[in-house]
Amino acid sequence: MIFNDKGILGLNARNLQYIRPYNTKKTIKLADDKLKTKKFLSARGIPVPKLYAVIKSKEELEKFDFGSLPNTSIVKPNHGFGGEGIIPIIGKRENLLVTSSGKKITKEFLRDHISDILDGRYSISNVGDSAFFEQLIISHDTLANYSYRGLPDIRVVVHNLIPVMAMLRLPTKESEGKANLHLGAVGVGIDIAKGETTHISYKNRIIEEIPGIGPIKGLKIPYWDDILMIASKCQLITNLGYMAADISIDKTSGPVLLEINARAGLGVQIANLAPLKRRLQRIEGIKVTNPTKGVRVAKDLFGNIVEKNIHQISGKNVVGIEEIVGVYLKDGTRRVTARMDSGKERTIVDEQFAIEAGLLQDEYEYDDEKSTVKLKLSIAGERIQTVADIEKITEKDYDLVVGRRDLKNFLIDPSKKVKKKILPTEKTTEDDKLNKSIKKTPERKQINYNEIDQQLIKIDEKLKLLYHLRPVNLEEERIKFFKDFKTNPQFVYPELKFDLYSLKKELIQVGTDSTNLGKLFEKKKNEILKKITLLEFRGFADEFTEASIDLYGSPDEDMLKDVDTWLKNTSVVYSQENGNITASEAKLMMDRVFLKYGLKNWEAKIKDEMVSDAIAGKNNRLFLRKGSVFTEARIENLIIHEIETHILTAENGKVQEYELFNRGLANYLETQEGLAMYNIIKQKGDEEKNLYLSISLVLAVDLALKHSFVEVFEKMLDYKIPPERAWRNALKVKRGLEDTSEHGGFTKDLLYYKGYNQIKRFIAAGGEIKDLYRGKFNSDDIELVLEIPGIKEAKYMPDWI
Repeated sequence: MIFNDKGILGLNARNLQYIRPYNTKKTIKLADDKLKTKKFLSARGIPVPKLYAVIKSKEELEKFDFGSLPNTSIVKPNHGFGGEGIIPIIGKRENLLVTSSGKKITKEFLRDHISDILDGRYSISNVGDSAFFEQLIISHDTLANYSYRGLPDIRVVVHNLIPVMAMLRLPTKESEGKANLHLGAVGVGIDIAKGETTHISYKNRIIEEIPGIGPIKGLKIPYWDDILMIASKCQLITNLGYMAADISIDKTSGPVLLEINARAGLGVQIANLAPLKRRLQRIEGIKVTNPTKGVRVAKDLFGNIVEKNIHQISGKNVVGIEEIVGVYLKDGTRRVTARMDSGKERTIVDEQFAIEAGLLQDEYEYDDEKSTVKLKLSIAGERIQTVADIEKITEKDYDLVVGRRDLKNFLIDPSKKVKKKILPTEKTTEDDKLNKSIKKTPERKQINYNEIDQQLIKIDEKLKLLYHLRPVNLEEERIKFFKDFKTNPQFVYPELKFDLYSLKKELIQVGTDSTNLGKLFEKKKNEILKKITLLEFRGFADEFTEASIDLYGSPDEDMLKDVDTWLKNTSVVYSQENGNITASEAKLMMDRVFLKYGLKNWEAKIKDEMVSDAIAGKNNRLFLRKGSVFTEARIENLIIHEIETHILTAENGKVQEYELFNRGLANYLETQEGLAMYNIIKQKGDEEKNLYLSISLVLAVDLALKHSFVEVFEKMLDYKIPPERAWRNALKVKRGLEDTSEHGGFTKDLLYYKGYNQIKRFIAAGGEIKDLYRGKFNSDDIELVLEIPGIKEAKYMPDWI
């Protein structure tokens, strides 16, 4: 070793003190699977190279069309390590492929190479593997000038969300264009604070110049702050306590994550002439809550920041975490206090401010169903136009939270303070000093149930579960499917509208107690956490299915036996009845029912682009799909289901002290859907007919857990369900997966049949239906609910009860 210091981190110390305590088997398994890692991180906003193709078996390899690939790409083993098995292809010449090292290879050679990958030759565990082709990143010119042909990358070691050390890895002729040090690449230390290169290491020794190229000391790494943020975010998202992120800089798109490493090598110490163990010890005990703070701590601890004219260098305006923002309204500009939050994807406008400012109007392109509005803002003198979500903002004094989508032209300086005049009603600094000087008798902190109620509502509202599980390419995949009924859809989902991990932290901090109300709130808290976990694993069949079963359950043996017997013996055949009641006529009928029950604040509204024919929405609206045609029987069922069950219960919930009785306590949906089914059958009779679709969904869920989308669809056809309805059933139970050929799915649609049986058990045990109308809660919690002090009886009841 070229320097002697007790702070050097060796392999044994790394394994025993950092990898074993901080990296679980589950997180290491994720890091070792490059495809799963990239899909997981990409879905959470981390930039990764575009995936072109995956080859999982020899059969797929034989059928693979190499001509379908672009001229440049890179082939990698999924579970490879140390750069082994990777071939970057930089061009095609006649029937040959040109690699980054200049070698020309045949397609037969490449096919044999992929066959070796499938056999596990390059796998970290020497077992069978898969191969994939992805985008070949073209290096930023700043780094390409110091690299021999291949792709340079930056390795950042992260612990406790703090980037502790980094180095630039440069391919050489000896390494054949690969950036792996053991293959002959060079490592260049980087000053964490400045993002400037320092020392050059080559084969565990310091050298003055890059072989064949020259010196590099003092080179400024482009996008340095972004690189540190990406590395820290990767740790937050993956829960790897000790890891390294390998990040390259694309010539056109900037930083791109290549892979993460749960067993990062220790050559970074030599390149920096600094012992890694000492840096890791320096950050022990530091509480870091987010990547922004982690990066700031790293710069403060491991280097001196040189202040420069940021705007002149970057071309971006500097804003603080809190800013005064202009909101352009029809009657002038309103200046509001806003928080700049790069952790949020989209901008949020406070619900109360939106109402007071008159934003809930068509001229602002207000969307009632999505709760969005079009805004024009002025931030630090720059005008922007955006679509903002309307939500309750509980943070003190904020009417607006500006998300990262609208912060692309700004840099955030947490130390920058907003300049604002003190109003007569505000306390001055002297007031604060005076208050601090007054000694008060300590009081025992009391649980504020109303505050907990609002905290849980605020968090739950952000999830928008079904929106995030609706594929953005649904119509495109539907058209493909109906061409031959044999193509399993490949779904793409919308980007999450909230920061997953900030929300988790916010939820965990909500305190409850052991009272009946506290127990109900704790159940709701756990349900929300399960929903967050479900959204976290969108696209990952096994993990998503496990999370769905934890939230909604799965078909048990008794249920499946009952369903199978019912389906075999039933004489009901699904048929699409031809209705003659238009959506406009249905609207008038629904409005008359609202008036009958004295619900003057409710109205039916016709809306485009709905999946369902009718659904009770937000802001006292019952939406009817434009173009829908209803039978009289269907209208009667909708009135019972939507108005006389869901809406009346919600209105009764408003009478209670806590808003969750209106919005929904834990697992309320099972009881609400079961009660709706029970009410329809109680009023209309014909249990066999009215349960048909609910029972077919139980079967669909069971099939989804064991079969592909196509197989679920085919089984639906076997039960005489028409193709369009069979497609919808398969979609309901396979949403949440990206590749629907995989086993697993979304089990929520069990709730209709489960709920119906739950209500029957409730009635059989002597339960009163009127008690279930007091608000939205699960019937299993009826004793907790009835014992809450001040709980009120239902104000609205169906006239037939």
